[in-house]
Amino acid sequence: MNGVGATTVEVPAEGRLRGLLRRRQPSRAVSFPELVWVHYLRQQDLNDGRGRPYTGPAEERYREFEARFEERNGPIVSSYWCTTAPSGVALTLKRRPGILADVVRLHWATDWAAKENPKLMGLLYRAESLSVRVHEVLRDTSQRLAMQSLFTVISFLLGFSESERAKDERAVSEVCRTAREHLKRIETYYEHAAKRSGQIVYVAGMLLGMVPVAALLLLALVLKLLDSTNVSARTALFCFAAGSVGALVSVMSRLSSNRVQVDWEFGKDTLRTLGSLRPFVGGIFGLMTFFALKSGVVALEVGNSSKSNYFYVLFSFAAGFSERLAQDMLLGSTMQTAVSRKGDPAKPEGAETDGLPEAAPTLSKG
Repeated sequence: MNGVGATTVEVPAEGRLRGLLRRRQPSRAVSFPELVWVHYLRQQDLNDGRGRPYTGPAEERYREFEARFEERNGPIVSSYWCTTAPSGVALTLKRRPGILADVVRLHWATDWAAKENPKLMGLLYRAESLSVRVHEVLRDTSQRLAMQSLFTVISFLLGFSESERAKDERAVSEVCRTAREHLKRIETYYEHAAKRSGQIVYVAGMLLGMVPVAALLLLALVLKLLDSTNVSARTALFCFAAGSVGALVSVMSRLSSNRVQVDWEFGKDTLRTLGSLRPFVGGIFGLMTFFALKSGVVALEVGNSSKSNYFYVLFSFAAGFSERLAQDMLLGSTMQTAVSRKGDPAKPEGAETDGLPEAAPTLSKG
């Protein structure tokens, strides 16, 4: 049929709307092993002479799967595809808006290429398990560097598995030794970067935990404007905030000297939650210090009573900065007060209290 002189027919509005909604429906997600298999089928068509490069049904099917895969995971920035087996490795980068870090992910399907060589399979498994930890723990530039290094090692092993040297035990041992050395360097880099990344996540959680403290400071200022006579409540809020700030400054100072130890494999959410609780703990120490000073459990005499609030805030900051100082000051003073209130042992009834020292007891002979 020749369509040159065919008349055009307007599509009904309902049909256009149905087609638009159908096009907007999300397509089925494609996993990386599926993409690897479709790529292998395309390669087989080229090897068998049944198709030309970048044309034909196999090419169109692969491009469709690739588009659906990148729609979910981001563009493929690096890839290696085996030509003799359905195996491959790819690195994707998914951009995120604003200050959010980009998502870098390593994808692999290597079982078909290395199933005949247990040594290569072991190294590939080691590299793949390390990539999972890198993705979950590291961030930004350190994550990209580690992922790119792992991609290089995996593609190197896959390329070797396709060569004729893969049947030579001596060559396999040499390649495995080289891969182990590179993986060891990547693991060392991961441990150093993960330590710093965990500290950054922990501090970020602390800064998040300072948001309620800022609200308490604002409340204290409002109380000062509305009711200037309620000094104790306002000072207590200031002491809580001072303890929280002391805890933050303590962690920041120890972070600069690399004395903050965190378990980075807890996960970012867990570290962020623990960090957000740290200002609350410092605020509790600051508040308890204020109560101890106000109640007289900790003896502190202030010469100028108009400046007593500054002393309360100062000691609260010190308590939040150093938990050991707060424990020594609070627990030590409490124990001393409890002992002093017991008093001297009661004297027997009828004993004279003339203020003179009692005679020392003597032993009589006979």
